[in-house]
Amino acid sequence: MRSPFLVLFSVTVLLSAAGRAQDIYVDETTRQTMILKYRLGGFAHGVQSFHVADFGALPGVLSCCQSFTGGTATSFSGGILAEFPLRERIRIEARLGFASLSGDFSRTEKIGNEPVLEDGPGPRQTRRDVNVRHDFTSSIPLFTIEPSLLYSVNDRITAQAGLRMGIMGSTSYSQRETLIEPEGYVFLNGSTIRNQSEGQIPLAAVQQMHVIIGGRYDLVTTNSYTISPEVRYALPLSNISDVNWAVHSVQAGVSVRFGVFRPIEAVIVRDTVYKRDTQTIVRRGIVEPRLERIDASVNESTRRDGDSIYVTTTIAESYRKELPAPFDPGLSVRIVAGGDEGKDAKLTRMRVEELDVIENYPMLPQLFFAEGSADLSKTKQRLLTAAEASAFSLSMLTRDQIGVYANLLNVIGQRLMQDPSRKITVSGYCNNTGVEQGNRELSRSRAESVKTYLTSVWQIDPQRITVRGGLLPDQPANSSTPEGRVENQRVEIAASVPEVLEPIEFRDKDLIVTPPVISVGSALKQDDDIATWTLVLEQAGRLLYTAKGEGTPENVSWDASKATNKPRKDDPIIARIRVRNDRGASVEASDTVAVEYVNLQTMRARQEEGKIVERYSLIVFDFNSAQLNPANQRTMDRVKARIQPESRVRIVGYADKSGNPEYNRNLARKRCLEVQKVLGLSDERVTLEPVGSDRLIFENETPEGRSYSRTVQIELVTPVR
Repeated sequence: MRSPFLVLFSVTVLLSAAGRAQDIYVDETTRQTMILKYRLGGFAHGVQSFHVADFGALPGVLSCCQSFTGGTATSFSGGILAEFPLRERIRIEARLGFASLSGDFSRTEKIGNEPVLEDGPGPRQTRRDVNVRHDFTSSIPLFTIEPSLLYSVNDRITAQAGLRMGIMGSTSYSQRETLIEPEGYVFLNGSTIRNQSEGQIPLAAVQQMHVIIGGRYDLVTTNSYTISPEVRYALPLSNISDVNWAVHSVQAGVSVRFGVFRPIEAVIVRDTVYKRDTQTIVRRGIVEPRLERIDASVNESTRRDGDSIYVTTTIAESYRKELPAPFDPGLSVRIVAGGDEGKDAKLTRMRVEELDVIENYPMLPQLFFAEGSADLSKTKQRLLTAAEASAFSLSMLTRDQIGVYANLLNVIGQRLMQDPSRKITVSGYCNNTGVEQGNRELSRSRAESVKTYLTSVWQIDPQRITVRGGLLPDQPANSSTPEGRVENQRVEIAASVPEVLEPIEFRDKDLIVTPPVISVGSALKQDDDIATWTLVLEQAGRLLYTAKGEGTPENVSWDASKATNKPRKDDPIIARIRVRNDRGASVEASDTVAVEYVNLQTMRARQEEGKIVERYSLIVFDFNSAQLNPANQRTMDRVKARIQPESRVRIVGYADKSGNPEYNRNLARKRCLEVQKVLGLSDERVTLEPVGSDRLIFENETPEGRSYSRTVQIELVTPVR
């Protein structure tokens, strides 16, 4: 047993060099990465078998042995193998080979009072105790197939587990029983041997199965050649025959593997190289650049480098490029006074004068509700919380009549808080049609919603607010129209003292610009290539006006007196015109006009004449009425007191959009004449402008806007020094 193992180990050490099995390597010549497909090889083992048994005789075979319990045998096994990688450390292996399950059993036994023959000239039968030896020898070749799973513990050590399935070849046995003591005696058959037999093992289990576990240590000479010492153990899962007889074995030997590799799939790297030769020509009369290909050729080359295949496509092209001539329309800009299309002399200076403005915004004591609703939050009123009401101030309001109206209840609330003796009457009304037909309860609910807001948010004593509910207002709008019905869905507020509903007065400064209108014109040497133009007027980076158009730039007039953004500094006004063609190219030209900004302090220092402008809007007229409301009397008295002998007075009358324009102009004239009459002004001292609905001063889609449009504005211009 010692000899075969020693020989196999010595051969392994002498033939192998230390190394590591490689599944992937780079070919030194081609620089290609090679990857393992599989390994083929063979193996040779020395085998030490251990027979584990508990039988006295095979079925049908005469034997007087009490029991064979164990035996051993030394043999060789070998075969071929194939190994396939699954994952980084896991492989499967299949082996085809030959092994031996042969073994020898021997058992010594003492038999008492055994009949024997005493050896001599005349054999004589006697009985006595004898010692016998039972010998049993088997010859069991096994052809095997072994699938197993391999796991690489590290770069050299691999563990193995699998099954060995075998088919027995021609099985045979031989047995005998030999009398060994005492000497000089034989069995009754006249020989020291009896129960001798041989033949095929009866009821042999032709199919054998073992569990194989083991491991190997890899020694490598080249990337593809591996020699591995290995040790394996075979655990039987079946008996040899129909008796209790199984064979364990330990195998030690060497396996040799030859790797079969393939190059990894090459990565194709494509690249396209353009070689272009372009001739550029500048040409007038074309809108966009033109590019024409004159000639082209394509060439492809392939080069392999390691794991990459480089495919290069070279495209050689010749082009002719035509470019439009540079965009140069010869643009110039000029600022002139007035709108005379640039024929006047160039304007070099503008004068901007400050003037004091006193503006009077009337309170419209009416709130308009949605149809069928008494919800105050659905009106145009700005509703505050109690905390916001405590911080409310008239100084928060701006020169915006509709914005002032949105704070009607807040102004009333604050004025009631200022004087506990002041009281108001809140009267609710409905349109008395449809869902509001005869609905006095809805009218009263509208008035109650106003009272609730004033008492809860502004903390007004409820006893100071009288609530009423009716059908149509005393001065109703036309209920046959949708606009009229909406205006009748309202609450009217009357006060015990006029101070509660008196107008809101603003003091501010306005500007007079001289000349009020300027014209910006342009000149071009050629204009057939212009697509769009843009004009910008600005002062010190602040935008004053902008205009734009298509084609040749137009002369543009700007009325600074009516502009929202007026000049407010001494910095010059710059007019810039930019023209652009269809290709996106642009050219800009500009002109500048100086600004003389004169404030009130400067005028007083120079002893120049300034102006105070006062504008008063009357509380709105009733629908289709030219009669002054008694609530206007305080305003009229104030206007009378402010008119000086040198004052210029202008009365402008307006109407809402209801009715035709001619009728509205006549109605506005009647309103202007009524104001002139109350003021007691002669025709020489006043200018009347009955605008009517030709120019709507408020948006007329809401009842508030229409109501505020039924007004007269009085303007007083008084010179001061």
